[in-house]
Amino acid sequence: MIKMTLRSLWIPLCALLLLNACKKDSTLQLNQVALTLTLANPPELTDAKVSVLKVTFKEINSGKETVSTNVKDQKMNISLSEGSYDVSLEGTVEYKLNGETRSRKVGALKQGLVLTGTQHEENLAMFTVLEGKGFVIQEIFFTGTQTAQNKPYTGDKYFVIFNNSAETLYADGLVIAQSDFLTTQKRAYTPDVMSQAVAVGAVIRIPGSGKDHPVLPGKSIVIADDGINHKEFNPVSVDLTKANFEIFTPNREDIDNPQVQNMENVYSRMVFHDRGFTSYVLAHFPDGTDDFLTNQKYDYSYSLLVNGVVYPMDQEEYKIPNSWIIDAVNLSVQSEFQWIVTDPSLDMGWTFCGKIASDKTRYGKSVRRKILSTTTEGRVILKDTNNSSLDFDAEAIPSLK
Repeated sequence: MIKMTLRSLWIPLCALLLLNACKKDSTLQLNQVALTLTLANPPELTDAKVSVLKVTFKEINSGKETVSTNVKDQKMNISLSEGSYDVSLEGTVEYKLNGETRSRKVGALKQGLVLTGTQHEENLAMFTVLEGKGFVIQEIFFTGTQTAQNKPYTGDKYFVIFNNSAETLYADGLVIAQSDFLTTQKRAYTPDVMSQAVAVGAVIRIPGSGKDHPVLPGKSIVIADDGINHKEFNPVSVDLTKANFEIFTPNREDIDNPQVQNMENVYSRMVFHDRGFTSYVLAHFPDGTDDFLTNQKYDYSYSLLVNGVVYPMDQEEYKIPNSWIIDAVNLSVQSEFQWIVTDPSLDMGWTFCGKIASDKTRYGKSVRRKILSTTTEGRVILKDTNNSSLDFDAEAIPSLK
């Protein structure tokens, strides 16, 4: 009888101890940091004031997002847990121009903001968002396909460039460049020119004298890696014989279809990264630019850490000024992403195919820009807010399949 009494007391006692332990664990929280965020207006706007605003704080390690719209006198005060954050801003400002009040969309991005302690002050520079009304990158098929033997099939990759305006544009001289830096490998490059230019590792250009290649409103052109019918070699691939242009590198094991006009190779060899670790920009060199390889060299250095030893590294590449860039798309992969490799005024987001570095499900998928609207005449307008995270459908079905 005594044993039964002790046992009956012991069970609820254990339950009480466990409950208290759980309650104690549930109350454990990271220290809170009082953040004061001061917003700096785009320098080109006079007397600008925020009218609509949304700031998203994404904790990098946990992925937790906190959104605030509370701003007063260009300042935002918010309490956040200690951690590392990517801060993005979307909004609208009102400003004066010739005595008239106008509005403009703005954005901002700060990557890797570290919050510790009890208080932190940070400035966030806003930039104007110029929504695309000309050529934009509509689709990038960079993953390629797989054969029946589950081996990668290369050569069937492509770009689609779209006329997002209401008038006929000419594709002559359009430049596509691949980033030199990787979105999966953040380094402190010196000098840091990202606010002025994009470091590029390969550059190709559409040939033409100025009006050889018209593109009607709402229409597109295709630039193929190899402009052949890849279905003949891999049934799940694509037919690129009707591409407008193809990328051909002489003196290499590359296919040249004489029925598809070749792109001009401005610098190096364009090789699609099939996991999407690089980014791409669409640009147009100013008229008369025939000295790109002379005047746009970019010599930089960085430190490479290997097994605890730091090695100084020097690199010679090229850069494209941001003012020459029409559109930009940052690519990455979810498990490996570290940073975007363009100034956020060009693209403050990124898109992807595959959630891990060697994700085999990425094959046969592309990134495709979303449709914003369709006019009464049936012309499609694509979404272009300079944020690839919002503008693109990730892991999409390629349009040419």
